[in-house]
Amino acid sequence: MASLPASPFRIALVGAGRVGTAVASLLKEAGHRIVSVSSRSHDSASAAATRLGAPVIELAKVDDVDVLLLAVPEAAVRQVVATLPPAGSVVIHFAGAAGIAPLAPAAGRALCALHPVQACPDVDTAIRRLPGSAWGVTCSQGAEEWVRRLIEEDLQGTAFGVSEEDRVVWHAAAVTTSNGISALLAVGEALLASIGVAQPEQVLGPIAAGTLLNALESGGGGLALTGPVVRKETELIGRHVTEIARRAPHLLPAYLQSLHMIVSGALVAGRIDRADELLLRQALDSR
Repeated sequence: MASLPASPFRIALVGAGRVGTAVASLLKEAGHRIVSVSSRSHDSASAAATRLGAPVIELAKVDDVDVLLLAVPEAAVRQVVATLPPAGSVVIHFAGAAGIAPLAPAAGRALCALHPVQACPDVDTAIRRLPGSAWGVTCSQGAEEWVRRLIEEDLQGTAFGVSEEDRVVWHAAAVTTSNGISALLAVGEALLASIGVAQPEQVLGPIAAGTLLNALESGGGGLALTGPVVRKETELIGRHVTEIARRAPHLLPAYLQSLHMIVSGALVAGRIDRADELLLRQALDSR
């Protein structure tokens, strides 16, 4: 493995999406230099280059850099690595479920897979949210301390070591949480809209935020569970089902699926036992 570069680094951004551009912006703020941007999309490359104050340079011509940031979809990592120039002593990608195996063609350099556990809908939001976030780290032997400093000192995040074989489950946990919360909100919003509530997100946003705070303050999502499932109130759940079937039957399948997921969460968290689970699922399946 090539020797690891000393700070400040000369960085090339390959791929100009939300996470990559945000990471490059944060590293620039930390004192590093973004020397080039390359992307298949001319428009995204130009936008990122303008933001970062760096030139757009074709990947094959990238030279005189220390770190290559590959901000491309997981499916494209192997293809991009196969076309990398010999520049740079560190190669980093941000795909969640992949470790460093896709970076194997860049052997001889430090290889790093860094996945930020954060929802990044756009670059500006990502720049605000990434500091304080967790990062799943898989890297070449000997690069661990270098990567930890990059994350904790420059990106203001927290590094969590993840083995190569654990990356898929790590990513599954992040996807389940982020998209699961959004999906449950969508179901709740649709239920409110069905009874004529305008801007239902304004009603449910505060309770969703409060629930997340409860989870952080109480020691996890399982301990933050409340409501009829953990209280085993099958009669109340039945009233929900009856009224939804009457008022918004098209939403009943989504409600039932949501309740089944809540039952599963309560079970794995130890808030209900197997006997409770059976009664709750029977109540849901009988409606």
